[in-house]
Amino acid sequence: MPTYRAPVRDWLFILHDYLRVEERKDLPGFNELTADLTSAVLEAAAQFHEEVLHPLNQAGDGEGAHFLDGRVRTPSGFKAAWDAYREAGWHRLSLPQDLGGAGLPPVMAVPVSEMRASTGHSFSMYSSFCAPAASMLAALAPEWIRRHVVPRLSDGDWTATMCMTEPQAGTDLRQISTRAICQPDGTWRIHGRKIFISGGDHDLTDNIIHIVLAKVPDAQGRVTADLSSVHVFLVARNMIDPHTGAQGELNNVFARSIEHKMGIEGSATCALDFEGAVAWRIGDTGGGGTAANMAPMFHLMNYARVGTALSGVGYAEIARQNAADYARERRSGRAGSKLRDTAQAADPIIAHADVRRLLLEARSFAEGARAGAMRAAMWQSIARSAPDLQERQAAADMLDILTPVMKAFFTDRGFDAAVACQQVFGGHGYIKDYGIEQFVRNARVGQLYEGANGIQATDLVHRKLFAHECRPWKHFARAISGFVDRHSDDVQLKPYTVPLRDGLQRLGASITWLNTDGRASYGLADAASYDVLTAMGILYVGWIWSEIAAVVLDGSGCRFVDETTRLTKLALAKTWMQRQMPLLEAICRRIECGNDSLLSMPDEWI
Repeated sequence: MPTYRAPVRDWLFILHDYLRVEERKDLPGFNELTADLTSAVLEAAAQFHEEVLHPLNQAGDGEGAHFLDGRVRTPSGFKAAWDAYREAGWHRLSLPQDLGGAGLPPVMAVPVSEMRASTGHSFSMYSSFCAPAASMLAALAPEWIRRHVVPRLSDGDWTATMCMTEPQAGTDLRQISTRAICQPDGTWRIHGRKIFISGGDHDLTDNIIHIVLAKVPDAQGRVTADLSSVHVFLVARNMIDPHTGAQGELNNVFARSIEHKMGIEGSATCALDFEGAVAWRIGDTGGGGTAANMAPMFHLMNYARVGTALSGVGYAEIARQNAADYARERRSGRAGSKLRDTAQAADPIIAHADVRRLLLEARSFAEGARAGAMRAAMWQSIARSAPDLQERQAAADMLDILTPVMKAFFTDRGFDAAVACQQVFGGHGYIKDYGIEQFVRNARVGQLYEGANGIQATDLVHRKLFAHECRPWKHFARAISGFVDRHSDDVQLKPYTVPLRDGLQRLGASITWLNTDGRASYGLADAASYDVLTAMGILYVGWIWSEIAAVVLDGSGCRFVDETTRLTKLALAKTWMQRQMPLLEAICRRIECGNDSLLSMPDEWI
C-alpha cells in the first residue's frame, strides 16, 4: 500500500515565509492567519486525510461504486468517512461564516484541496460542489433556497452536482437538448438526459441538489441554437417544500447507470434522466441576457477548474513521495565512478542520474505549482477586497488568464509526474502491489473534466489573453518584469532571474506576433493556443521559483526554513530553470511557425 505524508511544513513556508499572509491586514480574515492558527488547522487536516481518507483510497477504488436496483451504493467505509468529514467541516473551510463556513481566506483551502486528491480523489468528488453551490445559491437563488437549501449544503447534510454534459454535447452548450418548460405556479419541468455527473446518486446523504443546464423555448415554442436560451436550474432528488424546507417524495430524476471508468472508480459517475422533474430557475436578477442566465454556471466552473488544477499537484506529490522512498531502497547497478556503497553489490537507484531526473522534475513541479496555486488564491482575496482599485483589477486580470493555465498545465504536468514516478518503480510500477498505477489512472481524468485542456487553451487565447487591449497579459508581464528589475543587481539570484527575464521576453514576442499576425486568422491562433498555454505555465512556475529563491537566499524573517530546506528549495528552483525554462524557446518558435501542417491537410487525409 502506498504511503502519504502531508507536506504541512511546506504549506507553512508558503503561507508565512513566501506569501507573508499576516502582512495583508487589509484583507478579510488575514488577521487571523497567525502561524499558531494555520499550523493547528493544517496539522488537523493532515491527520484526517492521512488516517481516515488515505487508508480508504486504494480499497475504495478497488471495490468501486455499485449500481443496484436504480440506486448507487458507495464503497465500504465511505459513509462513516463522510460523516466524519462533514462534522470536521473540511469542505467548508473557506465558506463565509454567515453561510455556515469557517470563514478562512481561500488560500487556506488550497492545501485541503491538494490533500483530497492525494488521499481520496474518489471520495472527495461527492463533496466537491457542496461549498461552491452553497456560495452560488446564496448569491443568486430565491430567498427560500437561501434559507432552506444553502445551510444543508454548507453542513454537508446534502450534496450538489453540476449537470452540464449530454451524450451529444459536452463543452459546446449550444448543442444541449435538455428542455425546461415553465409552469403556472412558477416552477419548471425539466426533460432530458445528462451524463458524466459525479455523485449524481449515492447513499451518503438523503438528498442531492442538481444544478442543471437546460434550454428554454421562446414564446413561439422555438429553441435557438445559441447560448441565449440556456438557463440554470435547481433540481432536488427529493422534493423540497419551499415554505418549510421539509423533504418530500422523490422527484422525477433517475440514475440510469454509472460509468465504468479508467480511474476514480469509487466515485459514482452517473447518467441521469430528467423526466418532467420539478425545477426552480437560478440566475442573476441584477442583469440580463446570456451572461445573467449563465452566471451560476460560470461561478461553479471557475471553482471547479481551480480544484481540478490542484489534483495535478496532489498526484505529483504522493507519486513523488512513494517513488523517492522506493528509489532509496531499491538497488541496481553502479552510479558512476564513485561508488555509493562499497559494502553492497549495487547502489540505490536514487544515485542514478536518470532516476534523479524523474524525481526532481516531479518535485520541482509539485512544490512550484503548489506555491503558484496558493499565490493565485491570495489574488482571489485581493481581487475581492483590496482597498486599492488598481490592485484589485490587476489581481482579477491575472486570475482570468491563470485559471485556464493552471487547470490545464497543472493537470498535464501532474499526470506526467505520476507517469515519471511510475517509471522509477520499473516493472513494479505496472502492477498493483505498490499502488503507483492507481495514481497514473486517476490523475489522467484531470486533463479531461471541467473543460478538456484543449478547451482551456482556446479559452485563454480567444477570450482571456487579448481582452481589454491585452490588459490581463500586461498585468502578468509587468508583475514578472517588476520582480526581475528589483533583483537585477543580486548576483546570487542571476541563475533564476536571468532565465525568467529571457523567458518573459521570448514569450512576449510570440504573443505580440500572435496578436498582430496570428489573430488575423482564427485558425492560426487556435493552432498556437496550446503552446501559448504551456509556455505560460512554465513561465508562471518559473516566476514562483524565482521569488522563492529570493526568499530563501535572503532568509531574514523566515520561520519555516532551516538550512536543509533552504538548500533544497534552491536546488529545486534551479532544476526548473535548467530543465523547463529552456523549453520556452522551442515552444515559442512553434507558436510563430504558423502551424500550416496542422491546418492545411484535408480532413479525410488525417
